[in-house]
Amino acid sequence: MANSPNTQPITIDTDTTSWFSLQTLQTQRFGLRVWKIALVATASTTAGTVTVTEPNSGIALLAPMVVPSASAVGTVLFTDNPTQLLQWRDFAVTGATATGTRLFVWYRV
Repeated sequence: MANSPNTQPITIDTDTTSWFSLQTLQTQRFGLRVWKIALVATASTTAGTVTVTEPNSGIALLAPMVVPSASAVGTVLFTDNPTQLLQWRDFAVTGATATGTRLFVWYRV
């Protein structure tokens, strides 16, 4: 499956330099209020790290998520329900392709 930037939740399984450039929901120009995040194994994983950053400044939006090798398909490797909504105008994801994972991002606009 390829990235799905217009769905609820957003799904990212291949590295991307900008979610905003992929999406076509013009109402998203003010960003997303992120309320849940999950990183799930989509294949037998390869050890590595998945990062989520702000594309223009490179500031980390989440702590790097370490992926162990040989996790079974469907294993939830990381999940978070922030106590305060995270405000993201745009985000880039690296490491999803190499590790065999998919990032799910639930949001409000």
